[in-house]
Amino acid sequence: MLQGMREGARSPWILVIIGLIVLSFVLTGAESLTFNGSQSGAAEVNGEEISLNELQFAIERQRRQLSELYGDQLDPSFLDDDLLRPSVLNGLIEQALLSDYAASLEIASSPKAVGRAITGNPAFQLDGGFSAEYYRDILRSNGLTNSQYRADQENLDRLQKLQSFVSEAAFVTPMETQASINVAAERRDVRYLVVDDTTLAVEGATSDDAISAYYDSNIAQFAQPERVIASYIMLTPELYTQPVDPAEVVAQLADALAEYESKAESEVAHILITQMDDEDAAGYQTRIEAVSARLSSGEDFAAIAQELSDDIGSASLGGDLGYTDGSVFPDAMEDAIDALAIGQVSDAVETDAGTHFILLKQRTAAAQVSDEVLRAEIEDNLRSAQSQRDLLLAVDNLRDAVFTADDLESAAADLGVAITKSSPFSRDAGEGIFDEVALREAAFADDVFIEDNNSDVIELSGSRFVALRVNERLPEGSKPLQEVRGEIMATLERQAREAELEGLVADVNAALAAGESLESIAEDKDLEWRVELAATRQNTLLPPEVLQAAFAKQASDTNSVSAIGVTSGGYALVQLARVTAGSADTLLTSERQALVDEVQQVQGDLLFTEFLADLRRRGTVIVR
Repeated sequence: MLQGMREGARSPWILVIIGLIVLSFVLTGAESLTFNGSQSGAAEVNGEEISLNELQFAIERQRRQLSELYGDQLDPSFLDDDLLRPSVLNGLIEQALLSDYAASLEIASSPKAVGRAITGNPAFQLDGGFSAEYYRDILRSNGLTNSQYRADQENLDRLQKLQSFVSEAAFVTPMETQASINVAAERRDVRYLVVDDTTLAVEGATSDDAISAYYDSNIAQFAQPERVIASYIMLTPELYTQPVDPAEVVAQLADALAEYESKAESEVAHILITQMDDEDAAGYQTRIEAVSARLSSGEDFAAIAQELSDDIGSASLGGDLGYTDGSVFPDAMEDAIDALAIGQVSDAVETDAGTHFILLKQRTAAAQVSDEVLRAEIEDNLRSAQSQRDLLLAVDNLRDAVFTADDLESAAADLGVAITKSSPFSRDAGEGIFDEVALREAAFADDVFIEDNNSDVIELSGSRFVALRVNERLPEGSKPLQEVRGEIMATLERQAREAELEGLVADVNAALAAGESLESIAEDKDLEWRVELAATRQNTLLPPEVLQAAFAKQASDTNSVSAIGVTSGGYALVQLARVTAGSADTLLTSERQALVDEVQQVQGDLLFTEFLADLRRRGTVIVR
C-alpha cells in the first residue's frame, strides 16, 4: 500500500491538485510596483505583509512541484532561488490582491463543501474510495498539514468564485462567435513535397579553401577572451573518510534501538457530538441517540461523520483522526480504543470535548528496526561526522599554508593531497569546477592574477574547499582554425543546403506558374509528394509544421510553395491547393458548443487579466 502511495504521489492528478495551492495568475508587469529597501518582509499588498518566510515557503513548494513534475529531466539551475523568486512573489502578490477584493465582496467558502471536495477528489482515492492515510501521505510529501491544505483550498474556492464572477461577465457577440466558428471549421487541401537533407547537394561547400576563406572573413566570430590555466588543491570529505571504531558503534546502538522502536498504534475515526450554547440537555441527548441508532442500523460510519459530526476538521475526512499509540487522546477515549476490535464502533464515550463514537479502523503491532540496519546507519553517521571534523581541521591548515607560502606545493605536501591543473578558462566561462563563478572571480582577482599570490580558500557546495594559483595567462585573441574547423564545416553545409533549397523553391514556383502540377514536378525532380484533403486545424495526420504552414497561407495563395523545416528531418515544400470556407453546418452540435465555450473562455480570460491589472493599478503594492 505504501508503494502505491509513493507512486500515486507522482501522478498527474496529485501534481494538479497540489499545484493549485500556490496560484499562478497572469503576470501584468512591474509598473504598479513600488520598490523599497526595507527588509521587514518580502512585499506589502494593501497594507498586508507578505513575509520572507511565506515567500521562502512558497519557493520551496514550487521547487518540490517542479522536481515532482520533471524529475531528472529538470536542469538544476531552474530550481535556483533567484530564478524562482520573481514569479513566485508575483503569484503571492496577485493572490493577495484577489483575496483582499474577495473579502471586500464577502465571498465565502463552505468548509463542508471543501471537505466533500477533498473526499470526492480522485487524487486522494485508493481502490475507488477516499483514503485518509493516502491523503495525509500526499500532503506530507508536499510539506503540508491537513489544516494548511484545507485553508488553502477554502481560499482557492473563494478566488475561483471571484474569477468566475468576473469571467462570466464577458460578453461575446453573435458575430464574434460566428467568425470563430467559421475559422475553426475551415478546411484546406494541402499538397507538399518531401525534401531529404541528402537531396540537397553540398559537395565542395566544405573544401579546405572554403573553410579558410570563411575563417578569415569571420575572424571576429572566433574571438577568444583572456584566459588562465590554474593549479588548485581541493579538499572534500571523501579525502578524510576513515574506518569507524566498532566500540563507538556498540556504544550508540542501544540508545538507537530504543529511539527507533515503534509502539503499537491504532488508527481510529470518531463522530463528535458537542452540546451547543443554545441547546438544552434533552436536545443534546436526542442528537446522541440519533447517531447511536444510525450506527446500530449499519449505516456507513464515514457518511454519518460527514453529516453529523461537530468536529469539522475530521468530519470532512469521514471522522478520521489518524493514529494513536495510547498517549494521544484523553484517557476515556484511549481506554475505549483498547477495548475495540478492528471494525468495531464504541458506545458513547464522554470527554470534556463532548460525546464520541469511536471506530477502530486498523491496529499495527509494535515494530523494531533490525540491529544490522541501525548499525549501518550509525557507522555512516560516525564516519561522516569524523570526516567533517578532519576536513575542517585540514581546511584551517590549508588557509594558513596558502597565506604564508608562495606556491601550492608545500601546502599539498603538508596535507598529503594532490595538486590538479585546470583547462583554460575565462572570466565568464570554465569547465569542471571552474564552472563555479566564485573560483573564476578568485582567479582573476588582482592579488592572484596580477600579484601572483595564492587565493584564499573558497568554499563551494557539497563541502568542497578550493585554493588556487594562476600558472599561465593566455592573452585574448582568436581561436585557432583547427579548433573551430568542425563548427565552420557545419555552417558552410547549412548555408549550401539553404541556398540549394532556395533554388529548388524558385524552380518549383516557376513550374507551377507555367501550369505544371505539383505531382509532375515531383516526378521530374525525383521527389516524394503527399496530399491531405479537407484538413482541419486539428488534423493529426500532417506533420505539425506542414499543418501550421498550410493554415498560415493566404486563402488566395494556391499557386506557390513555401519551404519549412520538419522536426523529423529534412524539409517540406507546402502548397495550399484549395480552401473550403467554414460553416457551422459542417460541425456537430457538440463541436459547435465546444467552440462557443472556447470563445467565451478566451474572452473571460482576457477580462480577468484586465481586472487583475486594474487591481494592481488601484492597489498599493510595495516590493522590498
